[in-house]
Amino acid sequence: MDYNVYNYFIGNYAQKPATKYDTHKSSELRSVMKNITKMTQSSPIYLVRLSQAKQEYALNIKEAAISLSNTLSMLSEDSMDSVFAQKKAVSSDEAQVGTRIISEDYSQLPKEPMIRVNHLATTQVNVGNEYYMTGKGLSAGTYRFRVAVGDDSYDFQYNIRKDANHREIMEGLCDFINKAKIGLTATPVSRSADKIMMRIESNMTGSPDGGNLFSFADRTGEGGDGRGIVSYYNMNNVVSRPSSASFEWNGETKETLGNTFVLGRSLEVSMYAPGDQAAQISYLPDSDKILDGVSGIIRFYNKLVDSTNNYSGQTGQSPRLIREYQNLLKPYLSELESCGITLDEQGRMKMDESLASQAAQDGDMEKLIGRDSALNRRLRKKNEEIKLNPMDYIQKKIVSYPDYGKPPKGYSYITSLYSGMLFNYYC
Repeated sequence: MDYNVYNYFIGNYAQKPATKYDTHKSSELRSVMKNITKMTQSSPIYLVRLSQAKQEYALNIKEAAISLSNTLSMLSEDSMDSVFAQKKAVSSDEAQVGTRIISEDYSQLPKEPMIRVNHLATTQVNVGNEYYMTGKGLSAGTYRFRVAVGDDSYDFQYNIRKDANHREIMEGLCDFINKAKIGLTATPVSRSADKIMMRIESNMTGSPDGGNLFSFADRTGEGGDGRGIVSYYNMNNVVSRPSSASFEWNGETKETLGNTFVLGRSLEVSMYAPGDQAAQISYLPDSDKILDGVSGIIRFYNKLVDSTNNYSGQTGQSPRLIREYQNLLKPYLSELESCGITLDEQGRMKMDESLASQAAQDGDMEKLIGRDSALNRRLRKKNEEIKLNPMDYIQKKIVSYPDYGKPPKGYSYITSLYSGMLFNYYC
């Protein structure tokens, strides 16, 4: 027994997870066996000398044909899982408004709206007193203070060591607040080379009652040493109050606390900047998912072409498989080109993503390779032939012809006997 093909398979073909296109019913398995039997009834008996090049070529084109067939089957699905049934939300003014569909139930999507941003929601910003960096003010000791953020309160105590200057105290205090992760961001800020102050900003935006989102309070009566740290550094000095976002939805003014909101549990809207005109939100075919499928076709088709050219270069055998595919594609070349897909001199496919994306959104790509596509059906039929008998494309000698004077007799496993295919994800 020749183990070379098995060793090659194990070393070069990783195990692939089964997809629903690889899981066959018993009736489908019987159909495959009948097709092989029918094919071998009129087929001569060959003598095949399995060189390394022949084994590699047979394995490569069969695997590529399986993958190409699965991709074409996925693109021809007639269900909501089909890539051509997927949608995406597109804004006519991405600088003003961005949108994203977050539900698979498209029936919940609101009717395509017009959105105009009046002003964005803002955070609360406090800026403390400015001091010389190397200056010293508060005496050493423990300082206690309370921070109210929304409905929550947090108690802190901060130790100031002896001879600590303002820069050291502010940097340490900012780091102390940030590490607590209470919804505030504290930053030491320098407007000049020798001075420093604290800037404290809320992570949240908007205010339901128009009040502040956070505040500080000294706890000097609870054992605090000397003057309170909050009042000394003026940490309650509000320079920018929080405000809610205002926008127009189909001409009706609305408000929201944040700059991102969800409608109908299906459409996420993000506001980026005020706009002079309303942005139109549209629901279009998801070109990204469609192009992923088209890229799969191109990738596996090119693998067939590359394997054939490589085998032809090693053996001198004419690249018959490429000619057959080119003849199959010839009636559709103009349609392929209009969808951004062309063939180069070696027969490989390449895609212009800009043209392909436009064709996906316009529906032309679905007409070309979707469920009702003649090209899709012809390609899948050709792939089935390769999957059943990849050995038809390698050099071999005829030993004897069928005896047509006797009843035809077929062999269900003869192609597996010749090619030794060990695909665990294919029947």
